[in-house]
Amino acid sequence: MDGFFVTATWLDVLAITACIGFIACEWVAPQTGALRRALWKGLGGATFLITISSLLMLVSRTGEMSGAPLTAIGQFLPLVAMKTHYGSAWWVRMAAVLVLWLAWVAGRFRSGRGPAGALYVMALAVIAYTRSATGHAGDHGMFMPAVWVDWLHLLAGGIWVGSLIAWSLVVLPALLRNDALQRDAAQRRLAVNGYGRLSALSAMALAVIVLSGAYSAWEGLGTTEALWQSPYGQILLVKLALVGGMVGLGAHNRYVKLPHLDQWAGQSGARHPFVNKLPGFSSWPYRANTEMGCPLERCARTINIQALLGIAVLAAAALLHHAMPPADMHHLLP
Repeated sequence: MDGFFVTATWLDVLAITACIGFIACEWVAPQTGALRRALWKGLGGATFLITISSLLMLVSRTGEMSGAPLTAIGQFLPLVAMKTHYGSAWWVRMAAVLVLWLAWVAGRFRSGRGPAGALYVMALAVIAYTRSATGHAGDHGMFMPAVWVDWLHLLAGGIWVGSLIAWSLVVLPALLRNDALQRDAAQRRLAVNGYGRLSALSAMALAVIVLSGAYSAWEGLGTTEALWQSPYGQILLVKLALVGGMVGLGAHNRYVKLPHLDQWAGQSGARHPFVNKLPGFSSWPYRANTEMGCPLERCARTINIQALLGIAVLAAAALLHHAMPPADMHHLLP
């Protein structure tokens, strides 16, 4: 049963992350009609995933609360849904899921998605809050500061990891299928500027992740020694190592690949004045040499690796959700 609980939580966090990422890419990805339609279609798939994960989470929480085997959980579902604080939050969440679908359908059949996108974002923020309020952060109250910090952490993580997933699955494949990139400088600039916006958005999200994650980690650990002496802390160390790998690849994208992409697109590279002045910049790897093929192909490989690392980070987060924080263990001691 523990494996089922962790898998349900991982799927739920992945679904929320994917929804946040796809809706964020509506603003940062190159604004072409075909790509926007593909992103909205992908957002529909993420919305379906969050619907399934919401149902699985009710089953999972019912199993945790009742201690009943999976085959006998059905008789406890109405009790958990109607008589518990988790059940109250779950109904709020399901109402928000319904709003997600209404907003998605409205956006799919309208050329202007502004109102539909804004409604989707608001409903998604509510779902993310119910996720935070029913986890460790909400153990001492659903509206405590720890819940709001965890909520910000989840939203920022969704923007970072979710956008990488959206670029990996939809945006980059669509760009690489566009033969006009090799012969049309305007098309290249459109793609590269979208990549630049993704990099900037990731950097801003990472700043929020670091600050909120540090607060939540200290709240959960209680002591520095718990970071390596407790199972919770050891899982957190694995998560931090995975995040470190993502940060390293992201820095490589921003400070090595993006300047060369600007060269490839025929742009001045003014947003990289420091990098452009480094000795031997023009001979760095990944230089904008058309004989080496489309530079976006090399960027795609890095983003794919980042997305996979991000999914692994979400798995570590799911494990943390089902591990007892050392700080809570101290509270339980007589």
